[in-house]
Formats: sequence, C-alpha cells, structure tokens
Amino acid sequence: MTRRTPPAGSDAAALDALPDGIMLLDEGGRVLLINAPAAEMLGLSRDAATGESFARLAERSAADLAEMLELVESGRKAEVIVTTGDGRALMASLRQIDGDGAGGARMLVQLRDLAVLDHERDRVRAKESRRSFRFLSQQKLRPDMSHQRRLSPALDRLLTLGERSMAQQARVLLTGESGVGKTEIARHLHVSVSNPNAPFVHVNCGSIPETLFESEMFGYERGSFTGALQSGRKGMIEAADGGTLFLDEVGEIPLAMQAKLLKFLESSTIQRIGGVSEHSVKVRVISATNRDLEAMVKRGEFRRDLFYRLAVVPLFVRPLRDSPELFDDLVDYLVAVTNQQRVAPMSIAKDCRERLRRYAFPGNIRELHNIIQQLSVITDGVAEVRHLPEAVVTAGMTAAAAGVSDDLAGVDLKDMVRAYERRLIDKAIAKHGSKRKAAEALGVDIGTIVRKTQVPQ
Repeated sequence: MTRRTPPAGSDAAALDALPDGIMLLDEGGRVLLINAPAAEMLGLSRDAATGESFARLAERSAADLAEMLELVESGRKAEVIVTTGDGRALMASLRQIDGDGAGGARMLVQLRDLAVLDHERDRVRAKESRRSFRFLSQQKLRPDMSHQRRLSPALDRLLTLGERSMAQQARVLLTGESGVGKTEIARHLHVSVSNPNAPFVHVNCGSIPETLFESEMFGYERGSFTGALQSGRKGMIEAADGGTLFLDEVGEIPLAMQAKLLKFLESSTIQRIGGVSEHSVKVRVISATNRDLEAMVKRGEFRRDLFYRLAVVPLFVRPLRDSPELFDDLVDYLVAVTNQQRVAPMSIAKDCRERLRRYAFPGNIRELHNIIQQLSVITDGVAEVRHLPEAVVTAGMTAAAAGVSDDLAGVDLKDMVRAYERRLIDKAIAKHGSKRKAAEALGVDIGTIVRKTQVPQ
C-alpha cells in the first residue's frame, strides 16, 4: 500500500520507518499521533484517525479493540492481544506518559505483529535464506499481476484497458462478484500511473453511516457542528489529492449523498461542511461494486447521471470459476504466503488440489485464501482431501455424481461415504440436541459418533 508522506518535521514521519504500529493518545483518549503501520494494521486512514477518539476508532476498525478500549479508558499499563480483521494476532502494549505541565497524562500504544516476531526469531536462529517476510503493515495479498496477465489473456486485456484509462484520466468502474480481486486491480491501476508517494485512499462506501458520509468524504471546518475538532478535518476526497480515490462498494452510497458526490465528479471541487469557499482537488477515481448498477438506476436506487460519471470505462472482473488458467498460480502464491507463518512448510497433495479445482468457489479468491488458511491450521505437512471443508468435498462429489454414468475418474467412494455419513450425523445431532441421543436415533454406539465427528473436515 502506498503511504502518504506526512508533512516535513512531523513526528510521524520518523515513526513510519518502524515496523511496529505507534499511537499517542491524549488524556481524553483522542489520537494525537498515529504512524502509517498502526493505521494499516487497524485498517484505518491515518488522516481520518488523527484527532478522533479511540472509542470512535474502535467502532470503525476491522480489528477487535473492545478490551483495548477498556484499558485506554481506565488508563492502565497493560499488554493485550488484539485480533485483526483478517485473523492475525497483535500484541498491544499500553504505557502512561506523565504530563509536562502543559497538558494531562498521555498514553503511548505500541502494536506488534506476533507472527512477524516469531518468524524473525526462527529466521535469525536458523539463518536460512528465505523469501523476505514483510511486516503486517505490508503483508497484504498482492498477487503478481505481471505474471498473472501472462497466464490469462482476459486479465491482460482488462489491465491494459484499465491502464490506458488511468493514463487518460478516464474513470474506471470495476464490476464483478465479491472476492474476485477488484481492490487488487484498483491498486495495480493506481501504481501503473502514480509516483511512489501518491496516496491511494480506499473508501468502503458501505461501511460509512449515512449521517457521517458527508463529513467523512468532504471534511469539515472548525466548529461546524457539535463534537467537531477545533482544527477542522479534511475528508477522504481531499486526502486523495494528487493520487487515486478508490470508491469501493459504490452501490451502497445513500441516494441523498449521491448528488454531493456527483457535484465533485463534475467540477473537481469540494466544499467542507461549514466552509464558505470551494477548492479544487485533483484525483483519479476508480469505483467498484458487486451490484448491478444499471438495474439500480432503473429502480431509482442509483442516480443515472452519477452512473455515467463513474462508468466511463466499465471493466468486468471474471469470477475464479471462469478463470481456471489462474487457479494453480493463486494456490501456489497463497500457500507460499501461508508458509511464511509456519515453521514446517505445508504442501497440497495432488488429489487435494484436483478436488479444489472442481469446486466452484462462490466466494472467489477470498474463499480460496480462507480454505488455504484452514488447511494450514489442520495439517502438519501435506494437505489431503480429508482435510478439506465438507462443502468442498461435497461439491466435488456432487459434480462427479452428476456425470457418473459417463466418467468415474476422480471419484473417491470412501470420501463420498464419509461425507454422507457426516452429514447424517450432523443433522441428527442438531435435531436431537446431543451426540448420545443422535447415536440412539441412528442405531449406533456413542463411540462411533464421537470418532466420526473428530475426523477433520
């Protein structure tokens, strides 16, 4: 992720070089300073986070900050484990800093990625030459688009058209199912035309309450409403000045706010809440949605003029099931990423890979990543078919059964029987309320039920 370079002389500029996340809170729990790694670990915009109360950040962050919020409010020195939105574990250290007479006591928060610490310890001890492991603030799923476009002519055409659009300042609308990688494509398009310091501001339009949408997007002047910061605050559009504004889930923008966004797109100017003057903002705009905007236009749920402003160049991103040429590359990449967090590497058996290949992946690349992570937890070394989630095994059997009269290749009878037994057992347990009652209903002993429900799915 491209980071915004803070103003010269800012304390945060030096702290951005650290791998750890750093936050400084005032006596009332408001954020005085947050470095880029901390903002990225918590899934926040640094500009939006600065000056906010920690309680507000806890509501907006994808990480679970409930326990940490209690410690901040009580002002206690402590260490606590924080779980991020993608399941990683952070150790948060909270320390009080005495006031200097000019203000009250402050609190310093340090965030460390435990997986990174474990990996670095193992790397130093073993002195192995491994692929460089990036810190959590950089550890995003970044598929190699240059390699993937060589594998997929369809992806190459999409990226080529997107790059040409960005070079000509034409707005791009990415459409496609959830989890197909629209965000990664948007980042690639941004990098293709931007300098390294240009901001990439990712706005999840579906996560912003309607009452806060205008202030989050356009910012506000000091004293414009109760609770406003005395210094005022720039909005996300202004934060993207000189770079790219990525409007994700654009179909979720409230109808009342669409007119305000349209005005910005038509004039390239914004006016903060409480402000009396407009000023221009130069940004490239990429939007994305998994909804049918044209159908929403017909139903009156999305403005037609806004649709045409956003969809100058519409690009459809194919689902994973329609991109079989990318499957092996994505699996190999995700396994490599997962292995960076393991002492002993994991591999995937041939029959397991083939069973995955036959699965439709309704959740697309995001679901594939989730399954690879599950396999990493369940297996000690080689992931086999028996380790796969039941939904994947069952789907593979259903597909095989549909063509059983023509081709029995790849059908494993033991897998089919095991999955069928497990479904019957699970239904019996759900119906009767316990494994013992389920055993009685199915006419088997309790030991059979216990043994069969302990088999990894």
